[in-house]
Amino acid sequence: MNRHLIFAVVALAACGDNTQPDNEFCDSWHQWGSDPSHSGRSCVSGQPLGREVASVGIDPFTVEEVADSTGDLVIHYQAPLIDGDAVFMSNKGGTYTPCHRVKDTMTGTLTVPDCFESDELYRLNTETWTESRYEWQGDQLVPMWTFTSDWKPEPGHFFEPVFQPALVDNFIAIPGEGGSLWELDATTGAVVRYIAPFQTNPDVYVAGALAVHQGSVFYNAIHLDHNNPAHLAAEAWLVAVAPDGSTQIASYADLVPGAPDGDASCSYSYTPQMYELGYPPMDADGNVLPAPTGNCGRQMPMLNGAPAFAPNGTMFVATHAQYDEYYSYVVSINSDSLTTNWATSLRGLVADGCDVTTACSEGAPKGIDPTSGLMPAMMVDDDSSASPVALPDGGVLYGSFSAYNGSRGHLLHFNASGALLSTFDFGWDSTPAVLPDGSIIEKDNHYGTTPQGQDAGPYYVTKLNTELQPIWRFTSTDTQSCSRAPDGTVSCVDDHPNGFEWCINAPAVDRDSVSYLNSEDGHLYAIDGDGNLRDWFFLGEAIGAAYTPVALDHLGRVYALNAGKLIVVGL
Repeated sequence: MNRHLIFAVVALAACGDNTQPDNEFCDSWHQWGSDPSHSGRSCVSGQPLGREVASVGIDPFTVEEVADSTGDLVIHYQAPLIDGDAVFMSNKGGTYTPCHRVKDTMTGTLTVPDCFESDELYRLNTETWTESRYEWQGDQLVPMWTFTSDWKPEPGHFFEPVFQPALVDNFIAIPGEGGSLWELDATTGAVVRYIAPFQTNPDVYVAGALAVHQGSVFYNAIHLDHNNPAHLAAEAWLVAVAPDGSTQIASYADLVPGAPDGDASCSYSYTPQMYELGYPPMDADGNVLPAPTGNCGRQMPMLNGAPAFAPNGTMFVATHAQYDEYYSYVVSINSDSLTTNWATSLRGLVADGCDVTTACSEGAPKGIDPTSGLMPAMMVDDDSSASPVALPDGGVLYGSFSAYNGSRGHLLHFNASGALLSTFDFGWDSTPAVLPDGSIIEKDNHYGTTPQGQDAGPYYVTKLNTELQPIWRFTSTDTQSCSRAPDGTVSCVDDHPNGFEWCINAPAVDRDSVSYLNSEDGHLYAIDGDGNLRDWFFLGEAIGAAYTPVALDHLGRVYALNAGKLIVVGL
């Protein structure tokens, strides 16, 4: 993490021709997506997936969390941070507070948990989030220090929001309570600086991952009403912390010009009752009925994402209206002044709804979104960890959400001026990786179930060219759910005839264009640049919906997350 010249010369020699913004760190993993652009790229060759080198438990509450989400692990975990032989990872602690359940007086059985009642909003506050430094000693990751943050997650969300620190110079920056930031000496864990731009108001939250560019730390902060956080007006800010600890703050109310005012009337989705008239609902004369309208709310930043940076310092963020994700934007910002270059609305960019990707009511206009009755609007969804990816030419990628195309969303490609260049019809919870030649690695899941109740698929890893056209697809063909017993033996059941969903939300790629991704079959995969399976390794029984990232270290060891554990795989 030091910037001494000798380190930079050695690192550059090892990396060769590398186009990442901070290429002297290309063999480290300092933030979400590895570097300021979130390319997911390393300049080392990944090791063969031969064995589990080390494993560290990071979440002791997985059993309770799965029970409360009826079978899934709906948590966005931190991407591991790596600098040489030092590894930084979050650990959960404290006490787990289960969701509210009611016992049926007739049968004595407990109801399905409801985790979103008003008295459930702050149940996660009984937990703690710590950051630990580990060091490699042989094949052991040995803990060196642990820091318990006072950070708490935003209330009332299906996916537990991400707690994501970042490495900057000789420090590690860690989110804190009330929109604050802790800066620790990365070697000793000693607190160097505490930054509290909002006077530690407990209803202000550090929202999403910290991002680092040229020695400054950037993050989003939102202020929510304590008693009614989802339905009363919120405020949001973009915060920049300079190397000397000084702060610069910009309101998102000023950063998204052209967005509807908070009290403007916006079109919502149809209510479930209206769908009794069709999909979309239509009147007796064959006209599409208008969807309900209501206040838009102010523009809010992506809840689980991180700002991305182009080499020239241009920053990209994604936002949505507080009450209506149909009004979402990708925004280009000057990172020096926190002023807006452009803000592009995600409304009306595609026309692939009715009779293109989904069946609709007879007579419905081709291409409309049947959930709104209007032309499709791509969404920045608060349960997604998709972050912008800055491209070397000044453009940007963003993985948006849309429900009508099987909840697959869309990957959007904008040029340096904010004009849409191309789209690909998958984007849900995905920060794609960018290879040195500009091609893109993207998960490509087809959701849904068969009449027999099985996952339908197919489930692909897809390589896209710079125009977002597929070059090749690697298909999940594993049909077996496996588990490892305490004695190390693995037993399997053949119960997934159509393969398994790819549960990666940020893949890693090495200098040889090999991609590393995890799957809900419990395996870590290495796929070469031509779309062939190089090798794979069984991590352990996977738990659905825990969309997790992969990282590489300076020796090519591969770091993956599975069932509340950080698992390192290599030779």
